[in-house]
Formats: sequence, structure tokens, C-alpha cells
Amino acid sequence: MANKGTLVILRHGQTDYNVQHLMTGQRDIPLNATGEEQAREAGRVISVFQFDKAYASNLGRAFNTAALALETAGNQTHLLKDGKYDVEQRAEIAELHTGDFTGRNHKTDPEILNYGRRYDKPLPGGESDQQVVERVQKFFDTEVQPRLARGETVLVVSHSGIMRAFDVVLGFQETPQPENAGWTKRARVPNATPTVAEYEDGKLVRHYRLDNPKELEAANQNKPPKPPKVAPR
Repeated sequence: MANKGTLVILRHGQTDYNVQHLMTGQRDIPLNATGEEQAREAGRVISVFQFDKAYASNLGRAFNTAALALETAGNQTHLLKDGKYDVEQRAEIAELHTGDFTGRNHKTDPEILNYGRRYDKPLPGGESDQQVVERVQKFFDTEVQPRLARGETVLVVSHSGIMRAFDVVLGFQETPQPENAGWTKRARVPNATPTVAEYEDGKLVRHYRLDNPKELEAANQNKPPKPPKVAPR
């Protein structure tokens, strides 16, 4: 009989930096009230799973998303240790180090807009996307893959840059060429919205996303208003 493992990965809940379009990187910005709601809703969404192991990055917004989600799920009490959820924090899945751009608006800052990002080009004082993929690959190979091969169900809570790295690591998309600038311009990674990857004997068989109603609500609130329709003359 095949060993069927499951990996559930999600980005942390919303922070004030997210709302303000500021590059957060490895600055330890906490969840805001909306982010906490999103984390709890993620818990309701993932309550269909029974996790054998939970990981989060070593940044508070990811760890607290994981803890709130596990608590709200209501069926993960086997992960409790001394009254707290046993979520292992790992630096390998911390957000891309945004260096000199940290705390600056990525939609309006001229230096950021004109920087000319590439897959292999580090941000000033920070990391490249390629470096992030390499550390996520190592984390997956050493920590997660063996568990999936044994048929375990694993939760990983991280960041938008790490979710994009997982797309490459898990084979959802091909590894970008070093000169590739377009891969960083894909659609936004929604907050606290689980992606599920199912494995048999350590091999990926399918993956899909589970919507988070609280994330969708927040995304709609943050959209700029549509211009009024002009009646034809």
C-alpha cells in the first residue's frame, strides 16, 4: 500500500506593512487584527487535516499565524506541548531578505521600481530569489520530503517569497533562468490561504488551493474603487 503524505503551505496573515505596500523582508512586523482573523479562518479551512508536524518561519507573523490556525482548527491538540502548540521555527523559511529596500513602498519608490530585478540578482544589502529557492530546497529535502515519504501530513507557514520559492521546489513551475525578471511579477500571494500538495511514496500526485474567506474579504476591501461608468451620449 502506498504511503500518502500531504503538505499544506500558507503565507502568514495580513500585517500593516502589507496594507501599506511596504517591503517587509525579515523585519519582525506583527499580524494586525485582520491578519489574526485570517489566521483563525485558515484554521477552520485546514481542520480537515490531522497534522503530524508543524513548521513556521522564525518571524512572529508566521509563527503566530500557525499557532492561531492550529488552535482554531480544534482537532490538533495532539500537537500541544506544555499548553502551547509545538510549531518548529526555522530560519530557512524566513522571508526573502529585502536589505536596503526594507520598509519602503514597492509600488511607488522610484529606486525599487527601477532596480531591474532578476532571479539571480540580490536586492541591495539583501538576497536574490535564487538564494531563497536554494535554502527552501534544502529545508524541503532534509525536513519535509522524508516525512512525506513516510506518509505524514505536514504544515508549513511562511511568507510570499517563500511560497514562490516552494512553487519552484515542489515543481509547480520550472526553475527560472538566472536572467529571468518576469517571475517576480506574478499575481500576489494571498494571505493565510492554504496550498495543498498530495504525495504518494514521496512523489507529488496533485496540488490545489483552499480559499480563505477572510482573505478574500480583505483583498476586496483593499482594491481601489472602480471609476464611475460614463453613460454613452
